[in-house]
Amino acid sequence: MSFINAAAEYYIGMKPNNKNIIFISQIREASLEVIKLFGGNKPELLGLEAEVVSSATDDKELIQKLRQILKKLGYNNNRLIVALPRQRVTSRSLKVPTQIPKELDGIVGLQAARYLPYPANELITAYQVTSSDKEGCSEVNLVIVHKDIIEYYLNILRGLNIRNFRIIMSSYGLSNLYSYIAPDEHAPVMVIEAVSGHIEVVVVLGARLLFSRAFKIAQNLENWQNLFIEEINRTKNAYSKEVLNKAIEKVIIFTPLSMLRDNLELLNRQINLPVEIISYWDKISVKETLSKSALDKDGSFAVLIGLGLKALPDSLNLEPAALKEINKKISRQKEALCLILSSLAIFLIFGLAVVRSLENKAVYLKQLKIEAQKLEKEAKPLEEMENKIKFMAERLHSMPSTLDIIYELHQAASKQISLINFTYEKDEQILLRGQASELNTVNDFVLQLEKSNVFKNFNIKLRYATYRKTMQGEIVDFEIIGSKK
Repeated sequence: MSFINAAAEYYIGMKPNNKNIIFISQIREASLEVIKLFGGNKPELLGLEAEVVSSATDDKELIQKLRQILKKLGYNNNRLIVALPRQRVTSRSLKVPTQIPKELDGIVGLQAARYLPYPANELITAYQVTSSDKEGCSEVNLVIVHKDIIEYYLNILRGLNIRNFRIIMSSYGLSNLYSYIAPDEHAPVMVIEAVSGHIEVVVVLGARLLFSRAFKIAQNLENWQNLFIEEINRTKNAYSKEVLNKAIEKVIIFTPLSMLRDNLELLNRQINLPVEIISYWDKISVKETLSKSALDKDGSFAVLIGLGLKALPDSLNLEPAALKEINKKISRQKEALCLILSSLAIFLIFGLAVVRSLENKAVYLKQLKIEAQKLEKEAKPLEEMENKIKFMAERLHSMPSTLDIIYELHQAASKQISLINFTYEKDEQILLRGQASELNTVNDFVLQLEKSNVFKNFNIKLRYATYRKTMQGEIVDFEIIGSKK
């Protein structure tokens, strides 16, 4: 009976009994904020605990402070959402020619290197589809961050031994909060959180984030209000250039700052849009609030509460791709193990009845052995899947993909180059044939290919280039070959 009880307890323990409790944390330069949200099946905030402490001087102290806060709030392997400050990421709106999720993953990864001066393999991306059209294209809000920034947060989480987490750009918290308190809003709205010199701005349409920006202004400056208005107008102009045909209709501000509240008329006049300063605490359904001394009931928890109000798609998680794949695999393994353990528990109960009725322990032990062999068979496909994933990852890192090569050829070729034929034997040879108006154009094209990171493992040579007369004049036929070094 003790073995049966132990198996049952383990199986029950794997089923999370704290799904409705979420922890959200944000590490700022001046403070460390953690909240614990008690949610229900409905999208409403049932209860809240919060802790705020001054920021740490080093990583070791930061981990220690976080450990103390989580212990005080009763953390028990709950989901932890890390709010990545907007100023640490780059975000752009772009249009991509697909609506298929797997294709979107690949395209946004390629596009990231256009906006930051780093190789694609040093960048981590996330995205949200904001709209799609009949032609099969998607409007995407792209989030890009250097891997070193994410690695910093991963080291903190490893120090805390936390594995159940997500990393989300903070702007989605503001977007979530406003779409929750104003669900019937159907026009673009600029939402601003202004706290202690830190200002974050988002433009929201319905439940979608269209644009975001963050900046700082020292509050001890005499012309603080003017600098604030200047930055908001600059944000309006940047939004107008990036997101066309969706004009902002009003501005909502979450703030405890009296210098903004006392100058509402000035804000309306110089921003040239209707401006409202509101308290979201009056809009959300908080039935129980604990640790009230830690709360600033005018704005400092807007991002954190917003991230806990609504689940966001996995595409917005800023974990490295390899880690995402590992987590998916672990999730599948847990589901399979739960199924196996539930089957085993049923079998054990049935076996116990047989043992008691027949008083034949030998039969019972034999059945347990058979079940153990079944468990081994269930585990074998998971091992094979892991080996396949490792093999695919090694192949992807060892050679450029066809998509990478086509994209690089498009970048390198000038308008005077016409490519007629392209042959690529993976990891062996590349052959290009085409036409150009002048020989110099062909030579420039070859030089561009030699400088390209995609072709760094190939020796690029011009095999031949010959002039040929046509009715439109002379053209140059050429052939370029790239052999593996």
